[in-house]
Amino acid sequence: MKTRIHAIAGGIGFLLILLFWTSTALSEVFASHETIAWVKAMILKGMFILIPAMIIAGGSGMMMGKTRTDAPAVAKKKRMPLIALNGLLILLPSAWFLAGKAGAGEFDAVFYSVQVIELIAGAANLTMLGLNIRDGLTMTGRIGGSVSASADLRQPVIEERPAGPLVAKSIPRLSDAEGEGLDVQPVMALCRCGASKNKPYCDGSHNDVGFSSEPSADRTPDGVKTFKGKQVDVHYNRLLCSHAGVCGAQLKAVFDTKRDPWIAPDNATPDEIRDVVGACPSGALSWSEAGGQARHIIGEDPGITIERNGPFRVTGIPLAPGVPAKGACPEKYVLCRCGASKNKPFCDGSHADIGWSDAMG
Repeated sequence: MKTRIHAIAGGIGFLLILLFWTSTALSEVFASHETIAWVKAMILKGMFILIPAMIIAGGSGMMMGKTRTDAPAVAKKKRMPLIALNGLLILLPSAWFLAGKAGAGEFDAVFYSVQVIELIAGAANLTMLGLNIRDGLTMTGRIGGSVSASADLRQPVIEERPAGPLVAKSIPRLSDAEGEGLDVQPVMALCRCGASKNKPYCDGSHNDVGFSSEPSADRTPDGVKTFKGKQVDVHYNRLLCSHAGVCGAQLKAVFDTKRDPWIAPDNATPDEIRDVVGACPSGALSWSEAGGQARHIIGEDPGITIERNGPFRVTGIPLAPGVPAKGACPEKYVLCRCGASKNKPFCDGSHADIGWSDAMG
């Protein structure tokens, strides 16, 4: 709700200043003194709408952005005081002064000097408000940010918006847990705060709930542990693991969390182990011949599969600017969708711990 109020108030403020600026410039160039006086009187009355709109936009923006440290949010917070000061110290007094002068028919050098100052200040506020609107759309994933060429859009990629959504670009497939294909757009903002009312898509709720995309201080340590066998070694990075339980369900003789060590490569054939590594959705598991180089098995077609009441399972699509974990597979990983993972952007199974579901939000 705060996101919508902020957007509406900011839009009203921008459009009113644009209307004031345009009507002033046109009346000064083409209209009579009587028309200029009427325009100035209307602008002064319009301040009773503009000022509350700007207060609401500024206040809601500060509340939503108080915990955010990403570049667009920081830039917006820096501009907001400048917009407010410009309005209160220049635009409002100028509107009052010019309306009085025009009403008295005093179109002298002082009038036009103040008029020039008002136009410059208005242009400055329009520019800053326009930049704020752009950054707001970027933060919610409604515009694509750094992508500027249509050729770039043809390369599938998933980008993280700091304290915001996952932005999926040119992905070939978005499927639900039953394998049914969902509508795919060239650029899509996917919710990862867990609060959207339009899952799997972002609706700006990350601002309302104060979502942070930063990993927790007690996140899982990043490291690969190798479990050696006579024929096959199994490699595992717990940081990447979404704890889906596929390995234990499929081959408990090898993967048993109640045993130490919990992975015993010699308890199955190399083919059986490779099948499980291929079925692992997170890329936490890889395999190699004894003493060899670890390898992953992708298995599925490129795309994103949405686990019911769980994370995004990604295959064949790179994460910009890479998958930040040791031994990670750049084309196979699982991204948190509930907002509670300690290992963001990766899922750590917290959705099950907190009882999160697609119906929440």
